[in-house]
Amino acid sequence: MLSFKIVVYLPSLMNISIERTPLDEATRQALIELTYPVIHSMHFVHKNLGPGLPEYIYQEALYKHLQSSGLEAVKEYKHHPVFCGERLESFVRMDLIVRLPQGNVIIECKSIAALSEKERFQTFGYLRATEFSAALLVNFGTWPKAQIERYCFSDGLIRAF
Repeated sequence: MLSFKIVVYLPSLMNISIERTPLDEATRQALIELTYPVIHSMHFVHKNLGPGLPEYIYQEALYKHLQSSGLEAVKEYKHHPVFCGERLESFVRMDLIVRLPQGNVIIECKSIAALSEKERFQTFGYLRATEFSAALLVNFGTWPKAQIERYCFSDGLIRAF
């Protein structure tokens, strides 16, 4: 299997590694199973609304569909990161999270022409701050399907899967 590594350099911050190396099959399969019902809901929302609406419309529609599917979703989830062992008063606000027995999944919704590094770095920051199992970055602004990117954070690396 072909593998490669993308390293993105932010001049004032640090190097961020995004690994596309294969995960072990059990971990990869567990992540796919974890995110499958959420991705199904994303496709359902996009199929029914199509592209071109504001982000908050897709966010609310996805939230309602996740709940009607029996998933525990939280909209506008606030998380207080930990710095040097102390929880900060400041917080990050994620569009949605889905609470599952296997782990929480972050959902970052966009409705733009194309995803850029800005949206990916925002999602990576949420993963690193929360240490949740996975994050899904979805762009409802594309046609004919929503653009969905899947990421996990483990061993200090952000990996696409």
